[in-house]
Amino acid sequence: MKLRSVLPFVAGLVILQSCSTPKNEVMWVGGMKTECDAEAGKTECLNVYEGEELKDEKWQGMSADIEGFSFEEGFMKKIEVKKEEAKGNETSPKYTLVKELERKEDPRMHLNGQWVLASINGKNINKMIVLPTMKFDLKAKLISGNGGCNLYSAQIDELSTQNIKLSKNAGTLMECANENMENEYHTVLSEIAKYEVKNEKLTFHNKDGKETMTFIKVDPSQPNPALGGMWMSTRLMGDTIIKADNNPNITFDLDKMMVAGKDGCNNYNASIETLSNADLIIGQIASTKMMCPNMDMADKFTELIAKVVTYKVVGSELIMMDQDGNEVLAFVK
Repeated sequence: MKLRSVLPFVAGLVILQSCSTPKNEVMWVGGMKTECDAEAGKTECLNVYEGEELKDEKWQGMSADIEGFSFEEGFMKKIEVKKEEAKGNETSPKYTLVKELERKEDPRMHLNGQWVLASINGKNINKMIVLPTMKFDLKAKLISGNGGCNLYSAQIDELSTQNIKLSKNAGTLMECANENMENEYHTVLSEIAKYEVKNEKLTFHNKDGKETMTFIKVDPSQPNPALGGMWMSTRLMGDTIIKADNNPNITFDLDKMMVAGKDGCNNYNASIETLSNADLIIGQIASTKMMCPNMDMADKFTELIAKVVTYKVVGSELIMMDQDGNEVLAFVK
């Protein structure tokens, strides 16, 4: 009788202990941290996927630390952890590293940085127009850039090792007089579903697997690809030029490292002596010797272009600066 009365108690105690006993789980921790909400507000969270195989993975931010785990940027790790459910006033489970099972490069990290459109729907891009750009900020889960006229941005809703999903992008609403491909670009951008990065080339595919766009990564040591083509001057030393057909212009041939154009009177050309993503020094200018009724603008343009040492492309505008960072010349494409 006594034995039978004790058995239910023992069985209940075993069940109770098993419910509270920590269990081991397998998860992946990504090679990047992302912004997320925590009790104290915005913070940087681990990027985790609770599962063994990287197939149809769904990543999410985890603000809790994993005791004993060492995060390594750029590398994803498959780990076994001991998981203890939250107790009392605790709001999240407690994780403790048991052992590291696998370590490999996180391919998503290759997306970070600035990209320039190279092809769309299988067609090469006309380099004489403003080239659409894309910049990834994985920490903020955001892309931004120039669509060929207006600036835009979009939230990254999902990002796995192969798939990407963007929210509807938002942007400025300028009306652009210059030729551009903005409408086509945003249409294709809204349809991307998969990506691949290989040899500094980013390729997007739609949900059917069809290639839709390719981008080339901007290397800080190399010239900005958006620099190529012809630019019309808009400002000299900050003074706006009244728009006219004979305004100074400049055309960059990045393959030949040459510039050519019209200074407002004469045709000119020159070699490019220094060129990177920010540095620009143009060599001695050779020009025709015509005399025009008003040589002031032509002489000023030639004088100023010799002072240029750096540049930046901001949307459809090219700004050239002197050694002190002051604007010398400004152009639009």
